[in-house]
Amino acid sequence: MAQSNRAEELRAENIAVSLRDVSKMYSREAPAVTNADFEVHDGEFVFITGETGSGKSTLLKMIMHELKPTSGEINVLGFDLNRIRHGKIPKFRRNLGIVFQDFRLLRDRNVYENVAFAQRIIQVPGKDIRKNVLDALDMVGLADKYKRKVTQLSGGEQQRVALARALVNKPLLLLADEPTGNLDADTAWDIMQLIERVNEIFGTTVIVVTHDRGIVSRMHKRVVEMKQGEIISDSGEIDPYYEGYDELPDYQDVDADGYEYEE
Repeated sequence: MAQSNRAEELRAENIAVSLRDVSKMYSREAPAVTNADFEVHDGEFVFITGETGSGKSTLLKMIMHELKPTSGEINVLGFDLNRIRHGKIPKFRRNLGIVFQDFRLLRDRNVYENVAFAQRIIQVPGKDIRKNVLDALDMVGLADKYKRKVTQLSGGEQQRVALARALVNKPLLLLADEPTGNLDADTAWDIMQLIERVNEIFGTTVIVVTHDRGIVSRMHKRVVEMKQGEIISDSGEIDPYYEGYDELPDYQDVDADGYEYEE
């Protein structure tokens, strides 16, 4: 099957992310990811977990096209990332919202400007930016702090700003790389509940990379676990020989440009 036809078929089946036999080698002695296979359907909420160095962040970076695989096929939101042309990358990334552990906020600007920046990058008309930004900040509980400098905010509030920025362009896919890594337990739980709310209300597909097993166990979502670069378990996979498989969850039911933030 031609690669473009496969990407179209995956979208027709409501598959947001597909990895087939994906590997990433930084050197012959350092395989970061080995033979990864999994699919994420539209509207799913998936955790990728594992210890430090297990390959989970590398996997996420390949999904957002920050890294290219050494081998294998990656299709995301109808884009074949192995063959995507450079000119199509901005269109692809307009469909992504990305949240990082270190927030990556513009520290010389206030809350409003940090979120509005994501709108200006994709040239949203000025008359629409204010409403969209305030709506996004209201969603994360920061509408009353839009004039504050981000340096005046707590870590949890800064991550809420980062989440608002990731959501303001209404992405189809939200990717979060250790979004609670710099937060205390209570604040981390608040952030994860916000992300869950986005998934449930807007149907946004969510992939969260984390090593926080406490958060994972409390959330009751699909969990893909990695170890030494390999996927060793996937709670979303249905074993056809499991006698109660008909009662397991059916996960099928359930354009922002790329830019770097400089401190």
